[in-house]
Amino acid sequence: MKNISVYGNLVDRYLFNFRADPVALEKHLPNVDWLKPRTINGYGVVSFCLLKLKGLTMWPLPSSLGLDTTSCAYRCAVIDESGKKPEPSVYVLGRNTDLSIISRLGPKLFSGNIEKIDASVERVLENVQINAKYSDGKDMFSATVDSLKCKNDSKLFESEESFEDFIKDGISSYTPSTKENMYSRVDLETDSNQYEQVSAKINVNCLDDEWEDAKLVFDSAYRAGGNQYKLRYLGSVPSCV
Repeated sequence: MKNISVYGNLVDRYLFNFRADPVALEKHLPNVDWLKPRTINGYGVVSFCLLKLKGLTMWPLPSSLGLDTTSCAYRCAVIDESGKKPEPSVYVLGRNTDLSIISRLGPKLFSGNIEKIDASVERVLENVQINAKYSDGKDMFSATVDSLKCKNDSKLFESEESFEDFIKDGISSYTPSTKENMYSRVDLETDSNQYEQVSAKINVNCLDDEWEDAKLVFDSAYRAGGNQYKLRYLGSVPSCV
């Protein structure tokens, strides 16, 4: 199943970015010598990413046969030193979906667990309410995105263009594989979407307690949507490369 691709139309993608202490962040990354925190202006970067996709299916099947789904994940910006030269990448703590069928079939396609969660993106008056809960009902993440013009006071990204470059530089991602001592690699093959900064308030971030030593500070939020979003599975790599 290596090199299989899935794609869909991106209805919404929200990324909520947190500044982190890079030394503490490294302790939460896999114990491998080829993944290191990627720093921006001296900070590590941890993001909560939520994707709302329409017509998600395997390439090249038509999207009309696909599923409408909302997924989410915590992701850490890293440098991948496994190749000939270091490259920006992403370490994903674990993928989550609101559909049971994806939770069951996803690990067979991507060799990585995909947990079933409850996730929603709801418009309430002028705001967008985003919620994600674990299957046991525990809050994972919650944020309110408002319609006010966003003032850019980010210490990570000086502009929307710099954030978009940051996202599209790190096209590869690694997450724990279902195979022992291995990591599943999935690459962002197509993302033709543009990102806009939005004003947001974080209501719940479960990593505040779980990663207290990383001293997470909310930095900025961005949204994209409207165009194709495509991922390709490249197989699992060993912890020692």
